[in-house]
Amino acid sequence: MLGGALGNVLDRIVLGYVVDFIDVYYGQWHWPAFNVADSAITIGAVLLLFDAFWGRRRESD
Repeated sequence: MLGGALGNVLDRIVLGYVVDFIDVYYGQWHWPAFNVADSAITIGAVLLLFDAFWGRRRESD
């Protein structure tokens, strides 16, 4: 998540905007444009939620 966030911040600082280059269409349906950094943030958040709800609990010594 941190890598994706830093990538977007770096784009904002250097370019003044974030470059979104993955644009998905299926017929008339259009998913909003995104980039690899956005994907990393989303996947990281999903994994954190998964771990919070279904991760193994370690017993303390």
